[in-house]
Amino acid sequence: MSESLPPLYASWMADLLPGPIPRESRATCDDCAMCSPGQQGLAGHEEFFDPKIKCCTYVPVLPNFLIGSILSDQDPAGAIGRTTVEARIRQGVALTPLGLAHPPVFSLLYDNSDSAFGHSRTLTCPHYIADGGRCGIWRHRESTCATWFCKHVRGAVGYEFWRRSLHQLLMTIENQLARWCVLEVGLDESALRRLVRTPTWRREAEEVTGKSIDSCVDETSANELWGRWAGREHEFFIKCVRVVDRLTWPEVLSVCGPEVRALAQLTQSSYGRLISTEMPRTLKPGEMHVVQITRDTTRVNSYSSFDPIDVPNVVMESLPYFDGRPVAAALTAIRDEKGLNIELSLIRKLVDFEMLVAEGH
Repeated sequence: MSESLPPLYASWMADLLPGPIPRESRATCDDCAMCSPGQQGLAGHEEFFDPKIKCCTYVPVLPNFLIGSILSDQDPAGAIGRTTVEARIRQGVALTPLGLAHPPVFSLLYDNSDSAFGHSRTLTCPHYIADGGRCGIWRHRESTCATWFCKHVRGAVGYEFWRRSLHQLLMTIENQLARWCVLEVGLDESALRRLVRTPTWRREAEEVTGKSIDSCVDETSANELWGRWAGREHEFFIKCVRVVDRLTWPEVLSVCGPEVRALAQLTQSSYGRLISTEMPRTLKPGEMHVVQITRDTTRVNSYSSFDPIDVPNVVMESLPYFDGRPVAAALTAIRDEKGLNIELSLIRKLVDFEMLVAEGH
């Protein structure tokens, strides 16, 4: 099975990538892998999320064209999500012709907490549907939510594809297309001049003020920012998605420029590694953090604290044999000296989770 993406992004990736994206079957949203019943976080290690909110402790940045997708999608299944987006538009906090940015208070709290994600109900996404634990805008979710997984089938290899490659590509496309939409749909000169001077246009955090803490919006400034579209924000956003819907993937690359073309190339390379089973010729132990040792296994964090791996102790004791010699020679030495036969599939998993890394890594 392949992993699903929002419709726009799925069509673009179908043109960019040579095949389907393998499903991240370990990241189970309906039965959250980060808050399984009966499991307890280890002392000092917050491994599990609050089951009431799961990973939905993030307010997504919605570019104007995705807002248009949500508002124009008349599927009854998306009705609640449309209502939550409409509520954010009415409130007007962090709303510009570019879309809906992070509210200043959310950014302040989120950026200054190391442990709030998955735990703080104050940071719950406004599009989260508590009844059933679902995302109201899942079909049109943005780049962060579309590419974040708590666990990856191939560990660090999957993380590198989704977060360091595809996420960066889609996020940059969102930023560039949102600006392109503003120019295509059109703003008054005074409104455009004001918009390009806002922190949002420059990708900076909006200042936290007394008014923004109380979610108050200066109506005069907001109207100046929207110009002739003031009070017609819904219409503006729907026009944005209409111009984006017409773009082919080559046109997206042309509109978004060299940065996106470079990221697209890197995403293709990362995809190649994701579907490859090639084994490095020589290996050495990678960096890891031991979380817990039991009689038979050792729990280790390597590429992510959200995705620990349990390794038999006899295998952990064999890792020093991978000292830069060829893998085949290391396996022979382990068999001869320890009487242990380690399957190549296990070595592949240890490589995926960066417990073993190639020389020069």
